[in-house]
Amino acid sequence: MRGILLLICLTIFSCRYPVKNQERIEEDRGFLLPPETEDSYSCNQKGIRAAKDGKIEMAEAIWDDCVQTNPRSVLTHLNRLRLFFLLEEYETFKKKVQKEAPEFQNPTYLAILRDLEEKYRLEEQVVLLDGLSRVKGWELYAYQELAEYYQNQGNINYAVSYWNQILEVNPFHEDALYGMVEIQIIQQKWYSVLDYAKSISVVAKKRKDYHYYFMKAYFELGEYSEAISWAVKATDQEKAQLSFLELWRDCLLLTQEDPKWDALLPHYRKLKELGYTIPESNFFPTKDTSGKELRKAMRSGRH
Repeated sequence: MRGILLLICLTIFSCRYPVKNQERIEEDRGFLLPPETEDSYSCNQKGIRAAKDGKIEMAEAIWDDCVQTNPRSVLTHLNRLRLFFLLEEYETFKKKVQKEAPEFQNPTYLAILRDLEEKYRLEEQVVLLDGLSRVKGWELYAYQELAEYYQNQGNINYAVSYWNQILEVNPFHEDALYGMVEIQIIQQKWYSVLDYAKSISVVAKKRKDYHYYFMKAYFELGEYSEAISWAVKATDQEKAQLSFLELWRDCLLLTQEDPKWDALLPHYRKLKELGYTIPESNFFPTKDTSGKELRKAMRSGRH
């Protein structure tokens, strides 16, 4: 098949796309037909046939027209995106999205993004989001989705880039501040953690679980009493998190010879109700004879 395609390209017209990618399209099973009762059935059928036959420019023209005549057909948009994704012509697709300029929160585009996420076609979702980030009104939404994607993937540099683009527009964007403080913790930049946590404490409306960031930074900087003061201020919901309780416990172990666990016990027991299996005597080590040795080990490791 490759030889035939190459011969056609050389003798009939100039192929714009690499033959290797045309072969990927021929073998791909990601193209889908809508029900025959839908108006977009015919043009999608023609687009798929043209793509499978190696007539990529024809398939492109068919799907561009199909999108124009059936703008609410989610499957049509998905098929066109699939074509350019397999061709690795990401920029070409992004320019099409930019030119078509869907209004912000267009139900069709939200449905496309949702479908891609549900089917774990996340790389295609990134291509679409990048295109939408160039459309007026979509910028902050797209930047946040891309920042969260790259942060979840462990690509910190890309995540920082997108979070910063949001903060350039809105320095008090709550989700962006939370995203950045998480990254500062990963990078162990404790003074930066404090800076972002302070900003969050001023603007937080949707979430109030920022006390952990103060506690974590002060703990790592060796200011245990200050860390404890932030633990006490936290909401009950935040105190019921295992990582929060562990850090609070460690602060007390490092500052008190005989820590009192009264403030922690109700939250620990909530965790037990949710299935946490570590025995109380292990979680609170001063309850048995191993506690003193553990405190010594912790203190020697922190100083």
